[in-house]
Formats: sequence, C-alpha cells, structure tokens
Amino acid sequence: MKRRLILFSILVIGAMLMSMGAALAQDNTLIVTMNIDDIITLDPARSYETTNLMVQHATYDTLLEIRADDLNKIVPGLADSYTVSDDGLVYTFNLHKDVKFASGNPLTAADVVFSWTRLKNIKGNPAFYVDQVTSIEAVDDLTVKVTLSVKTPAFATIVTAPALSVLDSKLAKEHGATDAADADTTDTANDWLSQNSAGSGPFVLTGWSALTEVTMVRNDNYWRGPAQLAGVKLDHGTDATSKLQLLEKGDVDIYEDVDKDLTDQVKANADLKTAIGQTLNLTYLAISPSEKFDLPLKDAKVRQAIAQSIDYDGIINGLLLGYGDRPAAMLPIGIIGSDPTKRYEHNVDAAKKLLADAGYPDGFELTLSTSTSTSGGIPNETLAAKIQSDLAEVGIKVTIKQTPNTDFLTSYRAQELPFLFATWTPDYLDATMWSDYFSFPDSGPAKRVLLDSKAIADFATQGAAESDPAKRAEIYAQYQQAHLDEAVFIPLFQPQQLYAMRSNVDGFRFHPVYFMDFYEISKS
Repeated sequence: MKRRLILFSILVIGAMLMSMGAALAQDNTLIVTMNIDDIITLDPARSYETTNLMVQHATYDTLLEIRADDLNKIVPGLADSYTVSDDGLVYTFNLHKDVKFASGNPLTAADVVFSWTRLKNIKGNPAFYVDQVTSIEAVDDLTVKVTLSVKTPAFATIVTAPALSVLDSKLAKEHGATDAADADTTDTANDWLSQNSAGSGPFVLTGWSALTEVTMVRNDNYWRGPAQLAGVKLDHGTDATSKLQLLEKGDVDIYEDVDKDLTDQVKANADLKTAIGQTLNLTYLAISPSEKFDLPLKDAKVRQAIAQSIDYDGIINGLLLGYGDRPAAMLPIGIIGSDPTKRYEHNVDAAKKLLADAGYPDGFELTLSTSTSTSGGIPNETLAAKIQSDLAEVGIKVTIKQTPNTDFLTSYRAQELPFLFATWTPDYLDATMWSDYFSFPDSGPAKRVLLDSKAIADFATQGAAESDPAKRAEIYAQYQQAHLDEAVFIPLFQPQQLYAMRSNVDGFRFHPVYFMDFYEISKS
C-alpha cells in the first residue's frame, strides 16, 4: 500500500511538474500587441507590406544581413562571403556549411536558385528587387553565381531584404510552390505559406488569423543555436488605451508604436520601460499629377500650394509630440542626398498666391483617402483631420475617405486614388529603396499615382548606377530638387517609434527594416 502511495505521489508530482513546465513555456512566449491589419500574405515572394518584414526576418534567413548595431555594414547571413566581378555584373556567394531548414532538409545553392527564381517569376509586388537579375546558377552545393543585366552597386544591400529570403524548395514544392516561368499563374503555395513557413530562421510560423494574431514557435534546430524565447505571438490591437492596459496587467510583453499621448503614463509605471527607434519610414502626402482624374492637381502650382498649406510643425510637435523630423523629399534624413533644409515650409500666403496663379483663387473640393490604421503612432483619422483643417485655410475643401488598410492598398495599387497619405517602410538600406519606387511610371507608388517625370526618372537611374559616393550624393541632391519641383510626393514626417515593454524583457534593439529581432530578445 505504501509503495502504491509513493508511486501515486510520484505521478502527481510528475503531472504537476509537467503542468508547471507548460506554464513556464507559455510564460516564455513573447506577446506583442500591435496593429497587424496590413498583412495580406506572408509568402515572401508576394508580401509587400510592413508587418510581414518582422515575421519573415524571424522565420527565414537571407544570404547577407544588416544588423541594428551598424546600419552601414553588410555582414554574413547564409553566405559566409561574396565576391563581385570587375565589371560589377557577377556576384558569387559562398554559402555557410551544414545549414538546415526547420524541416531538417539541408540548405543548398539549389534552394537559393529556386527562391530567387520563384520571386522573379511570381511577378508579385516585390519581384522588382530582382529585375536586374538575368541568371542565377548553382555552381555547386555551396556556391551561387548571380549575373545582373546592369551594374547595380546596391545589389548586396538589396540581398538583405526579406523578400530575398531562402525557402526550403523541397517543402515549398510539396505545398504547391514552383519557380517555373509561368509561376504567376501556376504557383499555389500562397495559402500554405501564409500559415506556415519554409525557412531556416530561428522561429517557425504556425498561423496567421487576419485582424487577430500571428503565431510562431522556436526552431530548436536553428543553425546559429536556438532562440531564448519559446515562441512569439503578434496580437492585433488598434485601441491605444486597451493596448496599454494589457501591457500594464502583464497580459502582453511589448506594446509596439505607442500612442504618443500615453508616453507619460508609460514612464510613470515602474513595471514598464521604453525604447525609441529612429525609423527611416516616411509618412507622405501623394498628389497625382495625372490628367486621368481631371482635377486641379494636374497643375504643379496647385500641388506646390498644397505642399505649402500643411502645418508641418503642428503635426510633428502637436501630434507626434516631437517624436519625429521631416526630410525635403522621398529620401529620409540619414540617406545619401537628403537635405532637410530644402523642404517645403508652411506658408499660407504663398499657397494662396499659387492657387490664384493656377486659376483657383477660391480653392476647390478634394477627397483625401487613407486607411483606418495609424501613422507614426498617430491615428490616421487624426492626421487626416489636421490636413483637412490646414487645407481649409487656403480654400481647399477636403472630404476624408477612410477604408480598411487592405481595401485602401488595393485601391491605391489600382491607381484609383488621386490624393492620399500613406507610409513607406524600407526593406533594405540604400537610397534606391526610395528612388527606385518613387520615380518610375512602371513601379511602386510612382506608378500608383501615375507620376511620369523624365527628370526624376533620369536622376534615379543615374544614382542607382553610380558607385562613387561623392558623385552619388550630388546626383541624389538633384533628384531631391526634381521632386520638390514636381510636388507629387510630400513627406509629412519621418517618425520615431516608441515601444513600451515589461521590465523583464531584455535584448530589444530597434531595426528600421524588421523593427524587432526576436532571436535577440529574452524574458528574465
């Protein structure tokens, strides 16, 4: 009988320990409350929003990386090293040995060829990252040779973009992925890759529920060693006060992009700490110059008038509470060629004169489109109301149209919105991250608003091809001026991002592309 009691006690204690272990594992899952309404897909070859960058950095690896401790330095990722031919057209990458995907499959050069060829042939939003790639060849299992059509000094930086993540080709193919020339019509892996990952990263995607959550668990076989966190959950939330309450109660660990009005409340709580990230994001006003919309906006004087109507200091100091700055054009402060001293300033009299010169002394009516999300921590409805009020001062009567983020992006990409504001977030850290997409009539936001400026396009092309830093800076200064003349894209602000977290969260470091590196974070 005594022996049975001892055995029973052991079983009970064992069950208790198992239960405690499960609780500890749950405690070691990092929960982040944030707005994830921008997610449309988590397939690296198709996604082109913002939250996906964070998820893909956690679940996949790229050949090269730029880390938060030195944003000017390219370091090894899956590639230990690389070389560039004398003519700048051939890049040869030497892969790290013995890397395995989370599935257990070995990573080889064939997986790189598959991933980048698929990205190109899917023809999705991020496909233009490899537009200049003419061939990708697996020289052997650990060597990849990439040939470009034109000299592209920024290519090594482009390689760090999450869109160029390396997929487990065997696993992806089992779920409908293909790199065939007709992949844009025959690849059926999107649904699976939006709920699962096929990468070698420190975490594995286990699910995404729109407007609810993204869940990831630790990849215990990660080639750099397992992460300290057991998992990560991105918990969707839009109400600033509710998110702070969850953080204060300990139901979440990090509140991303804190509403600036709550800063004092966060700092007064001894159980919380804050971190500020200087972003390279640009929240911008887009004004289509196209005849298609038959609006006064087609006149450059009208667009310049709008640019001088905005009370930028009121936005940055009043709404952002000083957590931001403003460049002159779509080159953020800190990027080559950006000179904030050239920017438009608030000048109501000058704006009214420009409108009168253009034939609109009494102003006109206009619809401002935006999403129901936030920009730099400011609710978009608040920012829209500020723009509406500023333009009313010069006689422009603005009607605000807000739609869910996915609907807004769909309309924007379909070239249906002549007047809007949105935010651009970089995928890699080179001037071409902005000049490639705000310059040409066939790509990026420039395509969306039907911008077709020879001067802007020419300077963007020259800047992308120039490897001499001094000459490149001069070209991008001219590029900035061409944008100021056209006044199609007007930066409203370059925000700082405020994070609040529980005091036991360690290792947080802001990155302007993927924001958080969950591999470096732990909970004490």
